[in-house]
Amino acid sequence: MDESVFYISQGDPADKSSQSSLAHASSIHTSHHHISFRQADSPSNGAYLTGFGPGERLFTCSATKALITVYSWGKEAPEQRIPIPEALSCLTVIDHPQTGKFSTVPRFRIPWLLAGGSKTGKIYIWELSSGDLVCVKEGHYQGITNIRFDRGGSFLVTSGQDGRCIVWNTADLVKKVKSEDGGVKPFYQITDNTLPITDMVISGGGNDLRLYTCSKDNTVRVYDIMTKQLLTTFILSNPVDSLTLDPANRAIYAGLENGQIRSIPLYNINPNTGVLESIGGMNKIITVENDPNLKHTFVQHRSDEEGSMISVTKLSISLDGTSIISGDSKGRVFVSDIVTKQVIKAFTPCPNNSPISYLAVATIPGDSATGLGAKNLDKKHRMIPQFKRVLASNDPVDHQLFLDIPGDVQQGEDDSFENWLKEKQNEELEFRNLSGVASTVKQLGGTTSSGDNSKVVDLEEKLKKVADAYSELRNKHELLIKDHAKLLDSIDSKE
Repeated sequence: MDESVFYISQGDPADKSSQSSLAHASSIHTSHHHISFRQADSPSNGAYLTGFGPGERLFTCSATKALITVYSWGKEAPEQRIPIPEALSCLTVIDHPQTGKFSTVPRFRIPWLLAGGSKTGKIYIWELSSGDLVCVKEGHYQGITNIRFDRGGSFLVTSGQDGRCIVWNTADLVKKVKSEDGGVKPFYQITDNTLPITDMVISGGGNDLRLYTCSKDNTVRVYDIMTKQLLTTFILSNPVDSLTLDPANRAIYAGLENGQIRSIPLYNINPNTGVLESIGGMNKIITVENDPNLKHTFVQHRSDEEGSMISVTKLSISLDGTSIISGDSKGRVFVSDIVTKQVIKAFTPCPNNSPISYLAVATIPGDSATGLGAKNLDKKHRMIPQFKRVLASNDPVDHQLFLDIPGDVQQGEDDSFENWLKEKQNEELEFRNLSGVASTVKQLGGTTSSGDNSKVVDLEEKLKKVADAYSELRNKHELLIKDHAKLLDSIDSKE
């Protein structure tokens, strides 16, 4: 098994066509270079790669143009340019909740939703299979800096330059909401920060869903989404530009504005009892002390010779949690060992020293790590429809789907509940009547007339005749069995 890292830069604003910008995907542990995408650039958090391999796509947005560019794995040039109502500042993509590890849906499918945030604070959500615009929501007072789905797609989290972080229920955003209900309301609003939120990480799932945010106000905060509580606040010495989390939730890694990467442990051994205890919780405020001996600090992104400050713009971590991948404002990407704090690999820097805007790390099976290039382009690849600019109807009859939806049920005159109940009673009677004779029982009163007595006598006589006939038939049957046994004995004696 191998691990690959994908990174893309913000591009050069002076280069209108961005001909020199590139996005790369390379192996972390080997020298394999999987693929490059030309003319690819995006603002911070303005790109999303669905996966590594044939059939996967790269979505990027432009900071100045109302366009979304779509790349297919195996092609370096853009495959589609889709116009949208306004320029987006960030975007993300989520697969359909029903598709997963044990699903039979092929990997070349089109993802479910694309969500984007604009500089005006609006949230846009498109359904990729049909191109329908299913949601337009004014969520923030200023521009949106980051937008993320949780792992299961149940919640959509947005953060903005207004210092707010809002958790939305995905089902509420995409379903039809009546105007008298007041529109979609957030599931959880966070207003603890005083400066813009730069990055966030969502971990866990189910009832243990946690949100980690970092801000320009030198804080890293931990929230429990389901209980809507602030667990811990970490105060650092510099503004935090990027954030990542250890796969085992052992530590937080924060990329600072001064070019350092600071590790924040979430567990510590109690010196008195020797028991491993969690750090924080219950709305505690913890000040992260300076680290002059660099025991918890990475300094590979140090200032250049001219003395200009280099900030760590993006962070990610390997699957086993032993290596940290970081990108800075000079377009450089390093892989560093967490234990020794040493750089073990440096990737090709982006042209024009453009800052890294998006970073993704994924595992690749060993037998397919060398075959991720253009030769294995998926032949069943489908194009994405053009995005609509008007909200689509949420009525399933009017909505374009790839499923057979039954029409409206027409109720007739006899389709009442009483008639349906009588029909079910008759069906139950037919089910229980195993003899095939539909009979009913009439309860007679206490007094009987002469006519009723004569009917009873007739029935008794008929019953006696039937009993005598049955006895005679049974005697004949026994005689036949005896004769048959004698015949078999005689045949055996002759032989």
